[in-house]
Amino acid sequence: MIKVTFTERGSILSLRLEGHAGYAEIGKDIVCASASILAYTLAQFVMEAEHKGDLASPAEIRLDSGDTLISCEPADDTWLGMQNIYLFAKMGYALLEHNYPQHVRLMP
Repeated sequence: MIKVTFTERGSILSLRLEGHAGYAEIGKDIVCASASILAYTLAQFVMEAEHKGDLASPAEIRLDSGDTLISCEPADDTWLGMQNIYLFAKMGYALLEHNYPQHVRLMP
């Protein structure tokens, strides 16, 4: 099962994914592929924001199999926009959880 955790601590936004979906064998797991593309898309947004100077500090991005972390501290003037990007990803994970509840869990 993939456990998905979104956090907002002060001005820091984070997404953490732990585990594997286990829906199908590696290379054919559509749940894993869906979760991965959401994470990679969020990571790309964060990297681009960092490149443009829209973050208050360097981002932390780890995209390892079964262990993903995407964390950033947006600058004050970009915080709301970046929060919306994280919420967009969170909605995607909520849809995955709804459709594949035995394979994805959005943690409180």
